[in-house]
Amino acid sequence: MCHQPVLRDWYFGCGDTTKMDYGSPVYCAEKDKPGHKIEKRVVGSSNKEGKCGRTSFVHCVKEGVVGKVPRKTHDEKLNAEFKNAFAVEKQLLERLGDHPRIAMNGLLLEEATHGHLQSYIDGDSKIDSALRKKWCLQIVEAVAYVHEKGIIHSNVGTTNILVHQTGQTMDLKLADFGGSRCLELGLNGDLIPDDPFLDRQLTDFTSPRVDVFSLGVVIYIIMTGHYPFHKGPAPQNEEIYVYEDRVQKLFGQGKFPDLSDVPFGVVIAGCCCERRFENAKEVVEALEAEM
Repeated sequence: MCHQPVLRDWYFGCGDTTKMDYGSPVYCAEKDKPGHKIEKRVVGSSNKEGKCGRTSFVHCVKEGVVGKVPRKTHDEKLNAEFKNAFAVEKQLLERLGDHPRIAMNGLLLEEATHGHLQSYIDGDSKIDSALRKKWCLQIVEAVAYVHEKGIIHSNVGTTNILVHQTGQTMDLKLADFGGSRCLELGLNGDLIPDDPFLDRQLTDFTSPRVDVFSLGVVIYIIMTGHYPFHKGPAPQNEEIYVYEDRVQKLFGQGKFPDLSDVPFGVVIAGCCCERRFENAKEVVEALEAEM
């Protein structure tokens, strides 16, 4: 499965901001009219119309609520994959039910007041240590709940974690279950994590260990403010290619950044270096012991 960032043509000016394709135009009767523009953007980028994800376009329905619609392409195989992702997410959200650490509900989702975690970290270096530690525990508790329900998220990463403020309280919520798996329900979103959240030494992607490694990287990013082997904001656009090539080689060699001065370094090592945790519940217990 390819995990390189994908550039897509986005078509604006005709009122349909969901139109996009893999470098070749989709049909649009308005495309030759003045004011109709084409932008080439990396999946996951955003603008005022909304955000492009792997399988969907997320747009604001009303204040506090966003909607998800499937991406449209000329490739019927891809369209079928996107449709499957929507079906998987709907059924898994129903199985999960209400939980304070899960973004709910269905394909009309509560809108996080501060967007996803990575953009928040990149834009605010003044997050205090107590809040960072609370966030680590919150997201690990979220994944532990997912595992208890027999679900493997399969794409835990800082762009699938939302930051939501209620009053003076800032909390995290786990989102995006379109690529997840649940063997009991026979559901498979057929996704594995992006770099740097992917364990390059893992071969069984039906195991909770998929998410455990990802959690270790998420904790590292929360506590340090940057990606492994990368300083500053998360790499963007073409820079992603260079970073992913580098981190793939380093992780494949069993290397990880020095954790001696990183809070929760013992837990991160347990997730990403020693691989001693079977599931997120064990990570919760290890984190609580370090709090």
